[in-house]
Amino acid sequence: MNEKTYTIINPTGFHTRPARLFVDTANEQFPDTTVTVIKGEKVINGKSMLHMLTLGVKYQEQVTLQVSGGNEEEAQRVLGTFFEAIHNE
Repeated sequence: MNEKTYTIINPTGFHTRPARLFVDTANEQFPDTTVTVIKGEKVINGKSMLHMLTLGVKYQEQVTLQVSGGNEEEAQRVLGTFFEAIHNE
């Protein structure tokens, strides 16, 4: 398992648009990888749009991304960039 914690730098938080891109990328590029996102006590399936939106991640909050199976290092690198980017509205 590969795990890393990220601080959200997007002033509007991790909203619908980046969440959709994250989920689509996770499902399309890493079908054999389990993707888990953790915020506080919430632990969710990072390949589910509904679950991602329930996290309600805001600016400067931290999330932990866990990936296992498949290409863990590549999945961590690619998916982690979604948390470290500022997304256009």
